[in-house]
Amino acid sequence: MLRELHINNFALIDESYLEFGEGLTVLTGETGAGKTVIIEAMNLLIGERADTTLIRTGSAQAHVEGLFSLEPSFVTPKFDWEESFSDARGEFVISRIISNEGKSKCYIGGRLVALSSLQSLGNNLVDLHGQHEHQSLLKPTLHLDCLDMYGGEELLKLRGEFAGGYRKLSDLREELERLRLNEAERLKRIDLLRFQIDEIERANLQRGEEESLSRERAILRNAERLYSASHRAYQAISGDETPQGALDCVRQAVQEMKTVAGIDESLDEICRTLESLSYEMEDCARSLNAYQEGVDFRPGRLDEIESRLALVDLLKKKYGKSIEEIVEYKDKAEVELDELAGSGNRAQALEGEVAELGKELGLLARKISDARKRTALRFEKEVQLQLQELNMTRAKFKVAIEQESHPDGLPVGEKRLRASRQGVDRVEFLISPNPGEPLKPLVKIASGGEISRIMLALKIILAGIDNIPILIFDEIDVGIGGKTASAIGQKLALLARNHQVICVTHLPQIASFADRHFYVYKKEVDGRTSIRVEPLDSEGRTNELARMLSGMAVSEVSRKHAKEMIKSAEKVKAAVRG
Repeated sequence: MLRELHINNFALIDESYLEFGEGLTVLTGETGAGKTVIIEAMNLLIGERADTTLIRTGSAQAHVEGLFSLEPSFVTPKFDWEESFSDARGEFVISRIISNEGKSKCYIGGRLVALSSLQSLGNNLVDLHGQHEHQSLLKPTLHLDCLDMYGGEELLKLRGEFAGGYRKLSDLREELERLRLNEAERLKRIDLLRFQIDEIERANLQRGEEESLSRERAILRNAERLYSASHRAYQAISGDETPQGALDCVRQAVQEMKTVAGIDESLDEICRTLESLSYEMEDCARSLNAYQEGVDFRPGRLDEIESRLALVDLLKKKYGKSIEEIVEYKDKAEVELDELAGSGNRAQALEGEVAELGKELGLLARKISDARKRTALRFEKEVQLQLQELNMTRAKFKVAIEQESHPDGLPVGEKRLRASRQGVDRVEFLISPNPGEPLKPLVKIASGGEISRIMLALKIILAGIDNIPILIFDEIDVGIGGKTASAIGQKLALLARNHQVICVTHLPQIASFADRHFYVYKKEVDGRTSIRVEPLDSEGRTNELARMLSGMAVSEVSRKHAKEMIKSAEKVKAAVRG
């Protein structure tokens, strides 16, 4: 149950606090007062995507927070964390924060969560019906889901089993289709793969080879410079071609220092350093001499390297950006070649698997169709009964179940039928609102008021099955009035026996059944408009219903009528709720 709703800087609401209770809660107010804004705020709490345009002008962020409580029987969705998000009383808070920067944060029980986690919880917690949900009822794709949900656990289990098998069949068919490539194309592909594999294998590429060859090429290209530099450095140190080299100078310095050794201890460290330097210079001279003698001047080797690197570049243009990617391409090509070479045998095996699985799914599809036909008879009777009680006394309702033949469909009996993951049935609700009219699809015959009543009838029927605790209706009274409105109010009161029901309405007949009533209005303060929400006491309810009845200033006549309406509704509620 939604216990509290706190809205801050959302649309035209600067701050609003609503405290809910069990039963039926209604929100009323003048047209354009902002009732739907309250519903939009609730929508955020069940995972609706956030929009920065909903932030109140001049505010940095909007904040919507709801306190919920759960019955022990409520089945929570699986989350990534193990601990419960509710406290010992089964209460928890859902929060949404929308910032001007376009960022939106979701919290469940104080934990920052992904929007998908909030949507999973919201789908189990709240069923919200607005204008667009009414229109979705016109789509036959929804009709199949409604029927299967009404069919209960057994039908849904069969449908789930079929969906799993159908996914497997689709995968097998896709694989078979790939294997059934045109034979000429298959052979052409085999030839290409063999050529590519052979070309890569003949290259005998080694990992790290390109980097090693590039380094060697750089050395060979600069052999003259390397030799000259190392030779001059050697001569500068050794002095073989000069009167005195650097090494001779250091050695002379060592001898000079030794002549005064022991006289001044401060010179001992300098002497040792000079001796160490002379040894290091001798090592450098030997290393430079060995390097200059080993410089490779072979032009033939440079040509070999250039040719090898050109081959690597060519293969990189064809098969990958590096030797590693070229080798990986070859490995994949070998796998594909093996598949194509053995595709004949695999295709034959797949044909057998597809035929066998298709036969199994055909039997299961027939079982599902039979179950749907039985379910449809019960569903038609119950919908018809609900429509009669909603003042569509002469309406006829039927569930049409059809199949479509297709040469590649599933074998069901003597036919092959087009299938989807839901089975082989196409389901559509048909209605005849008035006597003498043929049954037609909802989209072709139903008015706004009829759609509202059909939606409510379905919701009443399915509410006992889906176990969603909170039902929200945004203007379910579109296109209706008078006696029909009273019937809808009675049905909402009946739903509120086992669910928390929240309803936005313009009709006093519906509002009279409320257990809790909020009045929504706009108020201008300091030149700025704000939406305000005010809980109504008994006197306030009477005045609001009187306003809704008269459409103008409240009079004693309209107040009297309002009191009678509320009193009558209370009697009906007591009767329907037992």
